Amino acid sequence: MNNDKWNEICFLLSENIKSDISENSFEQNVIQALRVLGWKQFSGDFEIRPSYQIGAANRITPDFVIKSSDNHKLFVIEIKQPNIPLTSTFQQQLFSYMRQLKLEYGILIGQGIQIFYDGNLAEQEDPVLLETIRFEKNSEKGENFVQIFSKENFNTELLKEFTLNALKKINRKEEFKRLKSKILSDNYKDKLNELIKQDFISEYDGELIASVLTELRIEIIEKNIPINNSKTQIKQYSQPKEFNHSSTILPIELNPSGEDEFKRKLLLTKKAYITTFYANGTNEKKPWTANSFRESSGVIGNLRSRPEFRNGEWQKRGIIKVFVSINE
Repeated sequence: MNNDKWNEICFLLSENIKSDISENSFEQNVIQALRVLGWKQFSGDFEIRPSYQIGAANRITPDFVIKSSDNHKLFVIEIKQPNIPLTSTFQQQLFSYMRQLKLEYGILIGQGIQIFYDGNLAEQEDPVLLETIRFEKNSEKGENFVQIFSKENFNTELLKEFTLNALKKINRKEEFKRLKSKILSDNYKDKLNELIKQDFISEYDGELIASVLTELRIEIIEKNIPINNSKTQIKQYSQPKEFNHSSTILPIELNPSGEDEFKRKLLLTKKAYITTFYANGTNEKKPWTANSFRESSGVIGNLRSRPEFRNGEWQKRGIIKVFVSINE
């Protein structure tokens, strides 16, 4: 039954009208559509372009105001030519009528149907768009519209249920956007690195894992981004202007030269000296206090995990070589 009524509304407001129909002519079709829903002008169910005094000198004239049998205003309808998109300007006009008439529900009809709500259930200043319905036959949304806004079924509880369900969908979409934004953020990349460390910590030394991660880039990219664009973005991000393209591995020289021998002595002394050489001919020596260095630690991995020696960073700083010695 509701499906038949909706299909008739589609016929009246979309299929059986000329593309250049005027707003006045379209109004007659809307009146017929309201009759399909059980609202009749003869019965006093609605007023067409009623004029209301607002303040001392202003008046408003909405297209339709639907009323109950006891003359209580239920909702307002604003119509626009079907060949004109339903813009925010039209929406604001409807919002004004809703606010001035203190109505929670407003309907905008043109290329489709938009249902707006302005009440305490929504936590925002402007009326919220609950649903947009296209004039398509056998539409589930259309059937639902008939069920809710037909005269015989119209009641506050049904409207409230519809509103809460619509708001829940809207809130879920917003939560989806927020969660997606968090996952794509740079901060979450750091968390991914920590998750990788936790996954491998039972098999490998923590410093080794950190060293490997400094040579990798962990990226989360939206599926709907074209592959070529995503590759370009990664390339631009991973190759800043200061990047030295001649090498991606920072030369690190140890003294003693063998890593095992160096490690043995470092475990004894707990101290070494790091000399950093720069492309401009200068160098800088700093002590390395290795109190937390353990037998399971890796020398080169430990050094490469330092912020200034990480891949991409040492090139920016103009570092060309690092010399690490047990003796000063």
